[in-house]
Amino acid sequence: MKNANILNTTIVLSSALFIFSCEVKLQKAAENIQQTESLSSLGNLKVDVNMYSSAKLVCDPLAPPTGPSETYEYGIKASLYYLEAGMPRLYKATDYVQFGRKADSDVFLRDMNVPTRMFTEGFSTPTGQTLAKDNGEKLIEYFGLKMNSSLMLNEADEEGEYELAMLADDGSNLTIKANDDVAVDKLLISNDGDHPTRMGCATQTVHFSKNVMVPIEVSYYQGPMYHISNVLIWRKSNTAGSDPLCGQTGNNLFFNPNDNSKPLQAFKDLQARGWKIVKPNNFILSKTNSDYNPCVVGTNPVITNFLRGELGATTVYLSWTTDIPATTQVQLTNVATGVITTTISTNQLYTSHEAQLQGLKPGEIYKVRAVSVSGDLGRSLSEEITFTTQAQ
Repeated sequence: MKNANILNTTIVLSSALFIFSCEVKLQKAAENIQQTESLSSLGNLKVDVNMYSSAKLVCDPLAPPTGPSETYEYGIKASLYYLEAGMPRLYKATDYVQFGRKADSDVFLRDMNVPTRMFTEGFSTPTGQTLAKDNGEKLIEYFGLKMNSSLMLNEADEEGEYELAMLADDGSNLTIKANDDVAVDKLLISNDGDHPTRMGCATQTVHFSKNVMVPIEVSYYQGPMYHISNVLIWRKSNTAGSDPLCGQTGNNLFFNPNDNSKPLQAFKDLQARGWKIVKPNNFILSKTNSDYNPCVVGTNPVITNFLRGELGATTVYLSWTTDIPATTQVQLTNVATGVITTTISTNQLYTSHEAQLQGLKPGEIYKVRAVSVSGDLGRSLSEEITFTTQAQ
């Protein structure tokens, strides 16, 4: 291994790590893995890539992006809740957040624009695994999401009073979080419970000014399969809750779930009355580097020549190349225990990558993948390599 510019980083995983290979519920003890990077850096990442592991990352689980991504400042951060075996049926989004099992996953959404459609795909991670219930079934019903972001006008939006509404199947609630203008959290839209797609309207308007972030929290839940929808809409208005479609329901009222969620007359009528879907560049996660959206669509580095080198009882040497500068991380799976470890990166960018892992267990079988993230957050994972450490 080359000795230039040696950098040491260490990761200790929580003992409550959820493994996404078969079931969400699996928990295993932690492993102490140390990664050493070498070679000269070609730059550094503007955000901390270690905040979100590829093994736990869930990107746009309800609907794939329909256009180019904004930068990493934009998006929605969410927590996923589900029912464990033996838990009673829950009927409200707020109940899932309070009583449901919180999955150890990092969920990010581009926007809240899921017109009524069928939901059968489930939640997938970048590693190709699908989240499942305790009984092994794919998670497509009886789950909740708590979504946090801030609403802000984009360059094309006018300042003023805005009326908000949500078209949701099933329950949804929108709360304005305490900020400089609101002393305490304020429930703005209450659209909870089991129901087909229903237009839940705000009880009052919200004033929006340029370059001012209004923090929001949306609790949402999906009850019985298969229809799903969650669309946040707004319009300039000095009054709230007066639209004739407020409170109206129907999975074939606003969109056609059997025809690519085609807008129907009721939704066209909303648009004619000034309603617009809130755009991705209206959802702001952070204007600093303290948080970011790791799911933006960047330039994915091409990983080649992923090789295992020197192997010992507790160490392994790995190397690979990328076609553009990118970070160096390793995703390691202990086959016997199921523990997935994502090593900590120094956030430096390389095209030639060398990583030595220390702290492995002697005589254990491991699967390993290279993980590299480019400067604009394009993310790539290599094919797996399987190896067995030497016995002591």
